[in-house]
Amino acid sequence: MMKSYTTFAISSTPVKYLTGLFTVVTLLFSSAVFAQHDKTRKYEQFEVLGQKTKPQLQREFDKAKFDFLDMYHEINEVAKFDVLCSYHRPLGSKIAKKTCEPRYVRTARAMYIQASMGTEIELSRLPSDDMIRFLTKQTREESYEHVAALVMTNPELNKSFAKLEFLHSRLNEDRE
Repeated sequence: MMKSYTTFAISSTPVKYLTGLFTVVTLLFSSAVFAQHDKTRKYEQFEVLGQKTKPQLQREFDKAKFDFLDMYHEINEVAKFDVLCSYHRPLGSKIAKKTCEPRYVRTARAMYIQASMGTEIELSRLPSDDMIRFLTKQTREESYEHVAALVMTNPELNKSFAKLEFLHSRLNEDRE
């Protein structure tokens, strides 16, 4: 009598599938354990304080200054206190620089030139900055009071001014 043996043939595809599934389940379980372990672990914390270079601070200050002026122009209703900005290239340079001055300063300079020179312009007789500062002293003080009042009454302008003041103090720290 012959005995018959029954063998089960397992195809390779389900075995590979089961092995892969087992590997994935093991990885998920182990990563969950590691993640849970990481939550309980205490890490040392470091605070890094960086400083900006002087040119970076200067660029940030200039941007804050022009942002403040834009906001100021939206609020200001007194024409003589407008701040007029223009680009000019210093002698010997090809890089234009933005400079600003109040309208009352430009007006005073133009009136002084017109009164002292007539139709001819002599470069030696142009008014100095000190002369213009002297001529506009009273108006400059009125201008400071006007700007201070606008800064105090407008929260956005006040915030912009505070940022400008902070950056200015940071720039002056480096000089000391």
